[in-house]
Amino acid sequence: MSTKANQERLERIILGQERLIEEVYGILHAEEEHDALLRAAVRTSRGERTNQIPFPEPGRVFTLEEIRGICIRYGLRFLDGARFKGGIPSTAVMNIRHLEARSGAPLRGFKVLAPSALFRLSDCENDPLLFVPLETGRFYLVHRWGGDLSRWRMVSQWWKRSPAHLAGAVLLVSVLLASVLPAHLLTTLPDPGWWGSFRLFCLFHVTFSLTAFTVFGWFAFHGKFTAQAWNDPHFN
Repeated sequence: MSTKANQERLERIILGQERLIEEVYGILHAEEEHDALLRAAVRTSRGERTNQIPFPEPGRVFTLEEIRGICIRYGLRFLDGARFKGGIPSTAVMNIRHLEARSGAPLRGFKVLAPSALFRLSDCENDPLLFVPLETGRFYLVHRWGGDLSRWRMVSQWWKRSPAHLAGAVLLVSVLLASVLPAHLLTTLPDPGWWGSFRLFCLFHVTFSLTAFTVFGWFAFHGKFTAQAWNDPHFN
């Protein structure tokens, strides 16, 4: 084969590779645009919409009451996707694609369950769970990322659930403080021991002081219990 023929053959191969690369880049660009549109669909979701998902996985279907219970236990909020300001990972976008392929239609009405810090709340300038509403009045879990449903978060948010929980937390802290204070700081007796009427007197004063500070701080900073704030779009 002549040198000229080899050169022409090599040019055709290179040209074919360039066209293939251009097609691949075109496909990747189209996929990126599609992903961007899906992220935009989540971030602009407002109001109540419903979706038809054939054969939904039972473990991913939640009632509104179940979601409310999760929000109260973990100190989270359940709001429209338009209020969400956190990042949406590629795995969540992929799950949206799969669900849209199954349902044969775009998903609508995205809801996000997340800490209040990840929402654009009114009056104010950690990782969420993404839901879409179903026609049955329930919600389908599209994707979960992060660890906001940890046991530590449930314990740390326990005192915010209701006035009774807050009062219980104040009493518990008061008992702990009154128990660990040295006896010689509570009485002038030479050998008082650990227990005595002075310890009860200390518990009363500690409880009274902590209650006063707690009530002042709660109302000064417009505190809101999770039983009322779980679906409230306002900061406090």
